[in-house]
Amino acid sequence: MNFSRREFLQRCVNSMAYFTVSSAFPRVFARPIKAASRVVEVRDDKLKRVGDDVNPEAAGRMLNRALQKLMQANSDLSAWKSLFNPRERVGIKVSCLPGRKLSSSVGLVHAIVEGLGLAGIPAKNIIVWERTARELKEAGFSLSRRGVRVAGTDEYPNGGYDNRITFAGSVGTCFSVLMEKVDAVISVPVLKDHDIAGISAGMKNFYGAIFNPNKYHGNGCNPFVADLCTHPLIRDKLRLVVLDASRLQLQNGPAFFHRYAMEYGGLVLGTDPVAVDTVGWHIVDRERVKKGLKTLKQVNRLPGYIATAEKRGLGHMQGAYIDRIIL
Repeated sequence: MNFSRREFLQRCVNSMAYFTVSSAFPRVFARPIKAASRVVEVRDDKLKRVGDDVNPEAAGRMLNRALQKLMQANSDLSAWKSLFNPRERVGIKVSCLPGRKLSSSVGLVHAIVEGLGLAGIPAKNIIVWERTARELKEAGFSLSRRGVRVAGTDEYPNGGYDNRITFAGSVGTCFSVLMEKVDAVISVPVLKDHDIAGISAGMKNFYGAIFNPNKYHGNGCNPFVADLCTHPLIRDKLRLVVLDASRLQLQNGPAFFHRYAMEYGGLVLGTDPVAVDTVGWHIVDRERVKKGLKTLKQVNRLPGYIATAEKRGLGHMQGAYIDRIIL
């Protein structure tokens, strides 16, 4: 979907009939978050990619182990049921722009679908989605309209985006209709360096849910990533972040660049998107230093949108408020 400046402004005018002044701009000031946010990291050689994918059985074991710890549950069943109920429609937002070598791994997504099945969610109520069908196919996913759906936004009428402009702080955009169709969202990004934003992880994954992400890359994507994630479609529906750290891109991201790719064999789970991104950022910095690279701060690519997201009340960045558990 491409709009000219004139068309965009006209849509803004038309949208004012839909939004009141108070509802047009979701609240972007901090909401009090008192309790520490738990983030669970699990690493295992069996989570390293083989042929650009992760073994689904190994992914399932590690995912369920981490989720139990995250939710303080005593079984896989109770862990998944504590997050989802059988009546919900769940969207799994994957990240597939770089192609198969650096996209959300099919094996991991398969394990997540199995987990949702444990929660009693029917296959027909689960959709794995990304911006385009082409990106999904190039990442190794098979498109499907039966059972668990696998689809690109672009497969839906009118390009797959809502015709109304909606606002979140500094961001004015149209969302994928799939964000409207689901009750809950699982974000499954890949942990990678980003030459503009510093890192790309859970929050930036939602640039793939709007029609004009190219407009929001100035100033290291700050405050745009944070503001976007204050929108109710994201803030109120995001239920879980499963950060795919099976393979990392430490430099020259977000595209795959072999010299700086690393088989890390990890997953990072959390319900606080700010805390998960913070842990992901620290992992990237730590591994960069091990490889003889400078930290993101030293190369002037500090992911400032993470601190902004904390200020917006989306979660915790400060270490004192992150309960980080490493399995």
